[in-house]
Amino acid sequence: MKPIPFCLFFSLILGVITFAEQQSALSQPTYILHIDGKPLARYRFGDVPFKPYIDELRTPSGKNILRDAPNDHLHHHGLMFAIEVGDCGFWEEKGSKIGKQLTLQCRSEGGTVTSIINWDTLEPRTLLKEVREITGLHGENVTLLDWKSTLTAVVETKLGGKYYYGLGMRFLQEMDKDGRFFDDTGKHDGEIIRRDERLTRCRWMAYTAKLNGEFVTVALFDHPSNPIQMTAFTMGDAGSAFAYMSATMNLQQVPVELKSGESFAVKYRIAIWDGEATAETIEKTYGDFIR
Repeated sequence: MKPIPFCLFFSLILGVITFAEQQSALSQPTYILHIDGKPLARYRFGDVPFKPYIDELRTPSGKNILRDAPNDHLHHHGLMFAIEVGDCGFWEEKGSKIGKQLTLQCRSEGGTVTSIINWDTLEPRTLLKEVREITGLHGENVTLLDWKSTLTAVVETKLGGKYYYGLGMRFLQEMDKDGRFFDDTGKHDGEIIRRDERLTRCRWMAYTAKLNGEFVTVALFDHPSNPIQMTAFTMGDAGSAFAYMSATMNLQQVPVELKSGESFAVKYRIAIWDGEATAETIEKTYGDFIR
């Protein structure tokens, strides 16, 4: 697979970042994205020890679906993006071979939060530089959030990690029980890794469960421009302690090699409905995304 060529514009942006600008970026620890005057998502970046993430993501009626740092997995932070770079892990937050995603700049404008992030080892040594764009969008009776990450290698390295690494989300505790996963294939018969942990190659994966006594549905969309088709990781539909869903890239089997200056970009959309969205509704919303 051929990585995206390094962008001169990206290098110019990084070249003008100063220490003062970095401190300014951290002085405001969160940004809230609004749609039609209502809060859609909250992005945390300035007061986080290991990685920036979204800790609130709301249905059209305003119900938050995300859970941050539960006691069973303190490194699960709402909606987060993390993989392994070389032999340095950015998913877990314990051990000697872990790293930190350090926000250098972050700004919010026109419904989009744009961040420049260093992926650093603990020494520290920068392995990757990321431009992250998170955009809230208006949909018909649906919350829409786009997540785009462009990773540029500072040193020659490879992208890898465990089978659940990628763009993942941890749901509120009430949503852990009696939920149901379904996808565009209509089968949800992907490879079982252990118990109910499953990997499914699909265009979209959805989860529906009750929150405050009423159903909500959340779907994760792949985009055809991604260099690797999404493999959805799911757990929680057969009695697991909690429910989880992530967009993975099969990096545990086929790592991506990057030379210094080469880039790798992925784009996903999250869609959330109040109620039980049908496969037909989700497919239509997915079609709008890829068009």
